[in-house]
Amino acid sequence: MTEASVEATPDVDKLTTPDANTKLLEAQREIISRKRLKPFTKRTDRHGLMYFGGHMSIIFGTGYLVYLATGTGWLIPTMFLHGVMLGHLFAPMHETSHGTAFRSRWLNETVHWITGILIVWTPTYFRYDHTGHHTHAQEFGQDPEFVLPSPSSWIDYIYYVTGIHQWVKNLGWIFRHSMGRIRPFNRQFVPEDQLPKIFLEARIFLAIYVTVAVVSIALGSWAAAIYWAIPTVIGLPVARALRVADHTGCTEGHLDLRTYARTLKTDPLTRFLCWNMPYHCEHHLAPSVPFHALPALHREVGHEMNPLDKGYWAVQWDVIRDHLEKKLRFHLIQST
Repeated sequence: MTEASVEATPDVDKLTTPDANTKLLEAQREIISRKRLKPFTKRTDRHGLMYFGGHMSIIFGTGYLVYLATGTGWLIPTMFLHGVMLGHLFAPMHETSHGTAFRSRWLNETVHWITGILIVWTPTYFRYDHTGHHTHAQEFGQDPEFVLPSPSSWIDYIYYVTGIHQWVKNLGWIFRHSMGRIRPFNRQFVPEDQLPKIFLEARIFLAIYVTVAVVSIALGSWAAAIYWAIPTVIGLPVARALRVADHTGCTEGHLDLRTYARTLKTDPLTRFLCWNMPYHCEHHLAPSVPFHALPALHREVGHEMNPLDKGYWAVQWDVIRDHLEKKLRFHLIQST
């Protein structure tokens, strides 16, 4: 028996069960009927190409600013700006994990892989992990993406927002999965026949990163570090802070599609870079609705959800002021 098979049998029952999904569907139908929802689920390639093309154009633009700033005092600020744009590639990776960003499957998978490589998220495992989040959002011990559950402290907040949590988690996935191992908590979300694919993807990712490092050293080139690695690390906290606002401080512990996420007001550029994820209540209500249709869905049902007349940074202050414990102690964030 292999080590993978030993670790592949969790002590708890699978959490993404038909019963759990049935409860989600029943809760959805209380807010919007299948007939009313159907027009919002139409997928297109056009919207995804416009958003991804625009997003990558901004990244190339900020990368050019880094080039122009090399050797000047503007290098670090431009690298930070560039990193913020790279960090927002989580948005298209998230959308393509749902298979809704594009009508064409090959486009979904291609963009899912490109963005996953750039921000270090293996595609197939993330897809199943994220399914667990939608099935059990805000349930401690069941939601694999629970951000700062109660009680959380300042130290937890810093650990999450700085990106340390993400790097520990994602690199842990890659190294562990590349060795054919998976933790029981993670295993419960993954069908048995998908484990070989997940392990192979981790090995491919590891090979890509090692190749980039070896070639960079051999050529004496800092390009990968200056235009990708360092900006991603220093710019990531902005994207992590925005993710805090999606759920933190909302209803915890039970299914409530109306109140366990937030819909926020924000500026058009942020909404674009987040691929309409400020409409987070609507996204959790109906994950089958493509990102481009979320504003329309909000107009249809937003009055029944949890909209706030606040932006990301105002909610950030609310979380810091009202949700976090004032004690300097560390509650280990649910590890995935």
